[in-house]
Amino acid sequence: MNNELEIDYASKGTRFGNNFIDKIGFFFLLFLNAMILDGWLGIIPEDGSDWFVIYFPVLYVLYYLLFEYAFGKTPGKFITGTKVIDYNGNKPNFKTLLIRNLCRLIPFNAFSFLISERGWHDSISKTYVVNK
Repeated sequence: MNNELEIDYASKGTRFGNNFIDKIGFFFLLFLNAMILDGWLGIIPEDGSDWFVIYFPVLYVLYYLLFEYAFGKTPGKFITGTKVIDYNGNKPNFKTLLIRNLCRLIPFNAFSFLISERGWHDSISKTYVVNK
């Protein structure tokens, strides 16, 4: 008797679509934050380069982390009908998702899909993106 899970992994094209949609969502969120923090509250420093170096990666990780923790998927994954699972086929825990999303900051992470079936943020965190 075979006890292995039957898993329908998301294709690279679907993953590219997720990434494209989520980049639009992230930059929209970044725009809203800048509008609120600077336009309304006036708290972004005028020479904001040093501040932005910290703020941008933190907001980037939080965008993915909060969506994946709360819903198991980001807006891009909602639209494409995919979700994140751990190596047991379950919804990943917070620590696993934190690792997964910190790995998104690794330089050239997006290009890791060109040399392997799974990106570095998937393989390092032992997560998978699958079709629902």
